[in-house]
Amino acid sequence: MEGSIEITFPKMNHFWLDSGLLGLAVILRQIEADIKANVEHSDSGLTLKGTEGDIANALNAAYDKLIRDYYNLSTKKQQQETASHNFYYDSKGDRFISFPKKKVVGIAGLIYNKASRPLGETVRWKSKEKRDIIVNNKSKKLTRGILPDDYSHLQERMDDFLDAGGLDVTTVGLLVDGENAVRPKVEIPIPKGKKGHCFLCGEEDVGLTESNTTIFPFITGSSGVLNFFSLCAGHENICLRCAFIAKFAPVNGFYNSAGGDLFAFFPYSTSFEKMFYTYKKLQDAKYVDDNLYKNFQHPLGFEKYPDAFFQRPHEVSFAFLYTIYRKVLIRQDSSGFDWGQMTDIFVSKAPLEFVVLNAQDKGQVYMGKLVWPFVDSVYFFRLMEALEKKAIDIKETMRLLLDPAQKSENKTILRNSFCQRVLKKQSVIELIEYHVFSSGSTYIKPLLEFAIHYEPIIRKEDSPMTSEEQETAVALGRGIGAVVAENGKKGDLFALRKARRKTDFLNELNRLQFKCSLTVPREVYEGNLTDLNFLEFKQFCMIAALNSFNYATSKGGGKNT
Repeated sequence: MEGSIEITFPKMNHFWLDSGLLGLAVILRQIEADIKANVEHSDSGLTLKGTEGDIANALNAAYDKLIRDYYNLSTKKQQQETASHNFYYDSKGDRFISFPKKKVVGIAGLIYNKASRPLGETVRWKSKEKRDIIVNNKSKKLTRGILPDDYSHLQERMDDFLDAGGLDVTTVGLLVDGENAVRPKVEIPIPKGKKGHCFLCGEEDVGLTESNTTIFPFITGSSGVLNFFSLCAGHENICLRCAFIAKFAPVNGFYNSAGGDLFAFFPYSTSFEKMFYTYKKLQDAKYVDDNLYKNFQHPLGFEKYPDAFFQRPHEVSFAFLYTIYRKVLIRQDSSGFDWGQMTDIFVSKAPLEFVVLNAQDKGQVYMGKLVWPFVDSVYFFRLMEALEKKAIDIKETMRLLLDPAQKSENKTILRNSFCQRVLKKQSVIELIEYHVFSSGSTYIKPLLEFAIHYEPIIRKEDSPMTSEEQETAVALGRGIGAVVAENGKKGDLFALRKARRKTDFLNELNRLQFKCSLTVPREVYEGNLTDLNFLEFKQFCMIAALNSFNYATSKGGGKNT
């Protein structure tokens, strides 16, 4: 009787390998009814117990499912365009089977960015020829392969199968007992072979393999890896355990592709049990894209532009976090923010955060551009809840931050900076003030309202401006915009905006008092405008003034000159 063994995959405290470990655990749970090995997991990692055969079968079954669900995929168009399908001969069933083209997508493309390859045997054609084939009552010139003598008995049946489906021969030979598939090679980490020290985890393990990008996308092959573990047997060695679980990293990730860039988001915690527990809860944010460009669809786009030009790291990160907020943390009965769900997922037992990864497709490889551990998820969700309670329309705010005067690839430069500052709890008033005066938009109220309610939330104790002083600046700006619309011209606003010192600003206010009958709130002269807060005070004032001016002139209440 075969003896029982035990294989442990420990948590590595590395976002990529731990994402792979989670992916393996998730898939083993999904196929647990079909495997005999006993699977246990805890905060320290994942353990499989059973006979060597049972464990090998379980790991092979998990890898097969991983390939089907995350690597070897077809778009909806590829599935529907049956005339472009390939085919293979199933010798056991004595039949021909067609299959759509396959490609690797999303996070899996970071690991294995190669074309599909035969799973079975390939019998090379004896020759090829073009034939006129009637497909849907139309004649098409299609390629037909001539089988070698050993397979000539299949020729007539194969030709009939191809003619019936209108299929073209594109392969170098007849595929036998397997389709073309995207499937990186792996070795099942069963205890055997020589032992050594792993380049990635530094642990003595059961076997070693050479380093490559299928293990971690941002390392080179064996000739380019340097080793910082003094006990390692060789600088290029990585254990079979790390090499195996690394392929499962896509299971844990959310991704979006835009303009040749891949943006990936990995939920991560110091507690493996927390990652496993919250995995299912976060799946509500997943989205099935017919073209496989993404696996989440943020709610900040529009019918014609569902992605609304979100194409830079921080704006895509903002959109992803907002997706989690809307689709996971807002109650299904529309009764509002689910504080219990937020606490359960992101706070209880151990914090859960996100690792943001941005890489650019360079053809054969991806170039890493950003790896950012975002550790302020709770802040972001509480911020969105607080702003939306004040009736701030986040979707409209994001739309108004587009710069229509720029080319498509540059439309969101300012919005990306805006999102970066929000994610890092920094002031955005300067960006908003610049944008509303440079974009020429006549509708800016959502931006003003965002600034009014956002700035006090992130304002620090040593900030030069208080909430009372902010209110004074906004009130002054609203008054300025109204009287200028009635008795002045838009140039008066630009003249006020050009003031670089408090005294110059006050002089301009005095001029507007005489010219436009402006009433200046007494708080301005009683200490709410100071040398320290002047810049921020002026920014709030000018945004409010422009908003009030635009409103008045659009209603015909003033002269728009």
